[in-house]
Amino acid sequence: MSSAYPDLFKGTAPYYARYRPGYPDAMIVHIVERFGLDGTGRLLDLGCGTGQLLIPLAPYVETVIGMDPEPEMLAEAERVADKAGVTNAVWIEGGSLDVERLRDRLAPLRLTTIGSAFHWMDGDATLTALGSMTVDGGGVVQSGGPCDVWNGQRDWQVAVRDIIRRWLGESRRAGSSTYAASSDRVPWSEGSLFARSPFSRIEYQRVACTRQLDIDEVVGYLYSTSFASPPVLGERRASFERDLRETLAAVSESGPFEEDLIFDTYLAWKE
Repeated sequence: MSSAYPDLFKGTAPYYARYRPGYPDAMIVHIVERFGLDGTGRLLDLGCGTGQLLIPLAPYVETVIGMDPEPEMLAEAERVADKAGVTNAVWIEGGSLDVERLRDRLAPLRLTTIGSAFHWMDGDATLTALGSMTVDGGGVVQSGGPCDVWNGQRDWQVAVRDIIRRWLGESRRAGSSTYAASSDRVPWSEGSLFARSPFSRIEYQRVACTRQLDIDEVVGYLYSTSFASPPVLGERRASFERDLRETLAAVSESGPFEEDLIFDTYLAWKE
């Protein structure tokens, strides 16, 4: 990983691919229809992670570019994409800070998708750079992936938060650093970042659903995060996991543990 990026998701890639929720079919269909994706053009999935957006959208463009600053994520994304039969993918190590530098390898873009990685980026700078290499009528899709562990009020979610704080402290971890939410980087309040960007024509979609997890899946999901990954836990991992499993079993011995998922998506066109 480039020194320009922190070690947010080091050691998480196999858990990310297996335990992160995929994006709902209704959202993927909506993106394809609204942007008229017809098998032509180039799609950039910026901060692609292990390909949760890239893989279902790959059949609808000529070339799909997966770009992420974490080499482990790219390797896992390529493995999962190959298994899914994706043959039109290009993989580039880099993040939002590298978009302008990599212009010749990225442009011209028909569409850029950005999932939950957007809140780690400088939104204004990223959208400005993308605007200069996106064809007229092209756009950006941003969808905030759900992370209900920090906000959910179900008994098991409250218990998990208590365990995280007991083992890792009150401040939410983010790799070797801590997480500080910034309203300037969050677009889904009123779409204000897009309104002042080259992508000023905006539509909004919300898809809500639930999923059910067993204890193994709750553990795996936490290991996929920047705040409770194996490297963050270090030598405390075994004790943390034992405490987590015992606590979850006390809430419900066999599960399932239900989680509410809300996907807030902005579709924005370059005028």
